[in-house]
Order: sequence, then structure tokens, then C-alpha cells
Amino acid sequence: MKGISIDGHRIAIANASTVFVYDHLWNPITYMWHPSCTGIHDIELKNDTVWVTSSRNDLLICLDFNGNIIDYYDLRDSPLVKKNAAHQIKPLLHERQIINGRWDFRDPRTHDMAITDSLHINSLVFPDNGDLLVSCGLFRVIKDRNLHNINNNLKKNSLTRALPKIYQKIEGIKKGSYPENFEALPISSNKSISLLLRISKNGQHTSSIKLMGCRFPSHSIRILHDNSAIYLNTSSGEILHFHPETDQIYSSTQIGRTFLRGARQLPDNTLLIGDNNEMIHYDMNGKQIISKTLICEDITEAIFDINILPDDFELPPISFIDLHKQKLPVHQT
Repeated sequence: MKGISIDGHRIAIANASTVFVYDHLWNPITYMWHPSCTGIHDIELKNDTVWVTSSRNDLLICLDFNGNIIDYYDLRDSPLVKKNAAHQIKPLLHERQIINGRWDFRDPRTHDMAITDSLHINSLVFPDNGDLLVSCGLFRVIKDRNLHNINNNLKKNSLTRALPKIYQKIEGIKKGSYPENFEALPISSNKSISLLLRISKNGQHTSSIKLMGCRFPSHSIRILHDNSAIYLNTSSGEILHFHPETDQIYSSTQIGRTFLRGARQLPDNTLLIGDNNEMIHYDMNGKQIISKTLICEDITEAIFDINILPDDFELPPISFIDLHKQKLPVHQT
């Protein structure tokens, strides 16, 4: 379970590759997916469409309820991304290939995740002025990138066994200390950044907020009741309070210990913030943590998103698996 969005009497919930839509009684309405859309994080349900952050391939995609792409932004093609990237980032596919699902990014065997997930697109908001703010959560600056490319070429030619010797010769490291593969590549945090990208109504791209020295992706842009905004600096555990149109930063306060992700403002203007497997209740005006709630003892379980059910919604089912066994969607794609 990842992104959550509510629009009227409908609620959309996503996992890594599929968006499920329910009514206020939790009757399934539909579900949709697309081969070009995976690694889903935040979603935005608007009318009969769902905006989806596809972190696996750095796309922001708008799907209709039949799973068709009706609009998208390839952030790898943004001039500001090219300006801020430490190494070259190119679009993975052209427009027709994206819309037709040329690569099934839901299948990890179809692509190299170290290369495709270069920006980690993970959050979006639509401020009142009609702009679109998108979180490029982490510009990944990868150590040993060239060696990783060598590894990929060796795999294509069935020469993977030669990799350790090649690595040893190139790096001149001590005998026996070279790795067997380069699948999990370390991130160079002194060069990696998070970037909030603003896309205006006329399509112009401008930089909003830039965070330096990031080890983890920053998350969860949210517009607050007073039309200010917050952004979670996951690397430092700080909540950034800023103006979404002028980019003026009001404050940056450390509240987290582990992995900030997921945020929502309550009616009393306090905030709920996810910190891995804990939920923080935070008073931003008083700069005070009111409480912390452990969601699950398992530290591998983590909060991705938080939302508030309207009063006329029933509580969600205990098991969505059981729910879907009992009730089939109105139509399926």
C-alpha cells in the first residue's frame, strides 16, 4: 500500500503498480495499471483521472479509469533536471513508447533500476495558482557508475564471470576485496540532491526548492490550510515549511529520527507525519511534538502516505484481499 487520495465520495489507493478506486462504503469501483507506470508513490485523484508518480522511470502520469495515459511529464527531459544532474540523464523512451507501454516497468527484468530510477519522482501537488509542484526526491549520483555499465554489458554477452578480474585491474584494489556484482550501488550523498520542480500552466519549468547532500529521497509535498506548504527532508529528518508560489522558506525543523515520509494536516492545523514505522503528531506553530504512535513493531514496515477519511466514509476493511474476493469491480482493465 502506498499513495492515498480522496475526491468526493471516492478514494484511490495504490500499491507499487496498480491504483484501486473505491466508493465511500469501500465498494470497489475499478482498478487500473499501465506498463509504463510502477514504483508508485503519491497519487492524486481528480474527477475521473488519477495522477500517479512513477518513481521507477521518473515519469508523472495521468491515467483515466481504463488505464490509458491521457497526459504525462517525463521529468528526465526537463531542462532543469539536465542542469542540476551531476551526470547525464536521458529520457528512457519516446512518447509513443511510453503511451503504448513499450517496456513493462512492472517487471524488474526489463530494465536496470540503478539507471532508470535517477530522480525518484514521488510526490505532487496543485497549488491554487494552477502550477504543478513535483518532487524529484533524489538525483542519484552513483559511485562506480561506469563499472556498473561495464557489468551490464558483460551480462548481455554472458561474460559476467570476468567482472571481478576486470574490476580488480581497473581499481587496483587489494586481492580478494572486490565485489561479485554491482546491483546495489551506493549513493554519493555529498553530490545527491532533492529538487522541487515547478511546472506552470504554460509548461515552463522552474526550480522551487533544492536540498543538498541528500542520502535518501525527500518526500510528501503538502499544501496546508493557510496555503503555505511543507516538504519532508527525509535525509535530515526535517520538515521544511515554505510558500509554494514564492518559495520563501519559513522554517526547517528536525522532528524525525528514521525515515520521514507521509504527511497530512488535521482540522486543528496540527500535522501527522510518518517516520518509518512511527506516526508523529506535530504542532508546527509551537514547534512541538505532541505525541508519537508506533504503527507496527516490525521496523521493515513503514508509513508511505497519510490521509483523513471524511465523516461520511466507513472505516476501511481489515483485509482488502477478502474484500476483493467478495466484491468484484464494476469494470476491470
